[in-house]
Amino acid sequence: MNSKKLSISSTPIIGYVVHAFPLSIIFNYDKCMPWFSCNYIQLICNTKLKNNFFDFFTLCTATEIPWIGSIYPGIPWLNSHSIDNYTLIDCNININRSIINSLIRDNYIVCHLDEFYVPNRPTYQKKHYFHENMIYGFDNTKKEYDILGFDNKGVFNSTKISYNEFEQASSDLVSKNHDIKLLHIKDDFTYNLDLNCIRNSLLDYLNGENSSSRYTILRNPTTDFVYGINIYEQLIKYLKLLHNNMGVSDIRPFHLLWEHKKCMVLRIEYIMSKYKESVYDLETINNEYLTIQQICLSIRNLTLKYNITSCVDIIEKIIPLLEDVCDREQKIIPRLITEIERYLNV
Repeated sequence: MNSKKLSISSTPIIGYVVHAFPLSIIFNYDKCMPWFSCNYIQLICNTKLKNNFFDFFTLCTATEIPWIGSIYPGIPWLNSHSIDNYTLIDCNININRSIINSLIRDNYIVCHLDEFYVPNRPTYQKKHYFHENMIYGFDNTKKEYDILGFDNKGVFNSTKISYNEFEQASSDLVSKNHDIKLLHIKDDFTYNLDLNCIRNSLLDYLNGENSSSRYTILRNPTTDFVYGINIYEQLIKYLKLLHNNMGVSDIRPFHLLWEHKKCMVLRIEYIMSKYKESVYDLETINNEYLTIQQICLSIRNLTLKYNITSCVDIIEKIIPLLEDVCDREQKIIPRLITEIERYLNV
């Protein structure tokens, strides 16, 4: 086989590649939508407000917090395998040959690359910086791979890397203790829409429940974290630290907050599509969440503006918007739960 390109799709979550990569795979398949609709509801925030302090709560974060190094255990639609880089060296395996053979077998490859050697990256030929990229295609004639990641404009996008550049970019994987991950879509897995699961997750979110306590068979419950509706208090606390010049500005929490509302809209619209004959109050609820989504986009854009200007007046505009979103969700989520319970009783 001289070339191959596996399918990728746009995804509502790109804030962290730990979500973006697997979702860009499973969003190619309509059969995965029931599972997606039952997930990405709960949010988690570290009260220490340090790096990577805000995220979706998933099985991935339930089993490993922080999630760095995870091989996506919470995505049941994907078979995932991790190859220790020492194994490649011990077995004298050519990494390009291994990558190409894996792609031929329909495996997506996720690995850390030194983006000093990766074209169309912010640090290309400027400084050494390791970050995860996903390889999903190859072309032996052009001797290049198709890769997915954040380009030099900060856009989650598809770009190219030559075989030689990839060898350079991956040459220090062992010294950095980074493995190579292989992701393969499952053909024999099924998942039906579970309204009871959605209702319970919404209740956890609304009540700020520590969802990690449901996974004590895997690990002890988390400490120093808040969940669900309680994340707004922490985001406001974080903004006040920035206002007093006591923190490092990071757009990712506010970008993920916007993506959370996009997921909520997708979830509601998916439920509506499955219950066309009796949508009841869902259209009104969906319209309210579209408003919430738009407010969160404004928050995200204002945060980006603050990152550029460092104007504290912008923070004073963001805080009341966050308070408004929190208030709106506390009013609309009980109505959404009521509608879901109506379907459960049909």
